[in-house]
Amino acid sequence: MIDINLSKNNQTLNYQPKTQFNSAKNILITGASSGIGQSLAIACANKGKTLFLWGRSQEKLDRTAQLCLNKGAKVQIFSIDLADSKNSLRQLETLLSNYTIDMAIMAAGSGDIREDKNNLESDELLLKLMHLNYVTPCVMSNKIAQQMIDRGIYGQLVFVGSVAAFHSLPFATAYSSSKAGLSRFVDSLRISVKKWNIKITLITPGFVDTPMSQRLECNKPFMISLETATQKIIKAVNEGKTELIMPKLFVYLKWIDLVMPNRLKDFILSHLRVKQS
Repeated sequence: MIDINLSKNNQTLNYQPKTQFNSAKNILITGASSGIGQSLAIACANKGKTLFLWGRSQEKLDRTAQLCLNKGAKVQIFSIDLADSKNSLRQLETLLSNYTIDMAIMAAGSGDIREDKNNLESDELLLKLMHLNYVTPCVMSNKIAQQMIDRGIYGQLVFVGSVAAFHSLPFATAYSSSKAGLSRFVDSLRISVKKWNIKITLITPGFVDTPMSQRLECNKPFMISLETATQKIIKAVNEGKTELIMPKLFVYLKWIDLVMPNRLKDFILSHLRVKQS
């Protein structure tokens, strides 16, 4: 059994992957220092695999890397903040000039929300989340897809979005809009690369028991464990699914949001109260 430290509060989850991704050998994973990204990195790790782990925390990346090395994978770590798009893309270009990527998992992201003292989200928060959740992963995946096309690789691109993309959240305008933008980009890219047999999967989770969810001070309906989320993601990617919404109830909430009268929807959303520790 592998012990994985998952949060600043030193909470530990015992996690043993039951399944692995099918055939990818060289795998880039952003957000590999914690949460879903870390869990997927460990699920990917095995002999014959080379993992390129990206994350903001060098210390947490080192921990993830050691767990992956213990399973026989080769590992390179990149302490990078995707909010810095220019630096991220420079690092990616260097990586792609030396290696061929046949799977990329864009799991990095942040769900920071407006502080109570502010009427609106700050300019700094808007810029940070737009780059971290949307701009950088979109441009990175576009570059990786181009390499796959140029080299005839039937690769896979996996994106971690959010059910927040379905709703106009007034306390998290940057988060919900950046995830909505990511969702539309992913679907557009999927159609663009389909003829080259590049598979794309969008993972759209609700609350998953990760540090990001643990910071929120609100009701967290239908929250699922990280282990459950990981197994569902692996299964969906292996089956080549276009999108996985989990738990399934959020499929219905998505359609309810689309058909609900705006006046009622605005009333409900404007009365939601969410804080972040």
